[in-house]
Amino acid sequence: MMSLDLHTLQLFIQHAISFAGILVILCGILLAIGQYIHSLISNKQPKQAVQINAIRLNLGRNLLLGLEFIIAADLIGTTTAPDYYSVGIVACIVVIRTALSFTINREIATLSKEKA
Repeated sequence: MMSLDLHTLQLFIQHAISFAGILVILCGILLAIGQYIHSLISNKQPKQAVQINAIRLNLGRNLLLGLEFIIAADLIGTTTAPDYYSVGIVACIVVIRTALSFTINREIATLSKEKA
């Protein structure tokens, strides 16, 4: 039987969490595409703008959740980074993804206010 060391276990956890984030984003995109196609097929023009905003709102929430998973995976990755250069690269990636999350969150808040 093969024994797992701590580094291998951390890498496995990091990849699993990152994969979960990718799955959340992919499912959100597929759902948004399906909702958009349904909106086009139903052809209800007066409500179409409201439907598009609802689709964008749901997609934004899924993107935000997926990004949070990926950021968590990156943070776990910093514990396995062997040097400061790798930690710096991961920190830059986390800052960029956090800025994206903040921007998406603001848009979600704006769309939620419009929907209400």
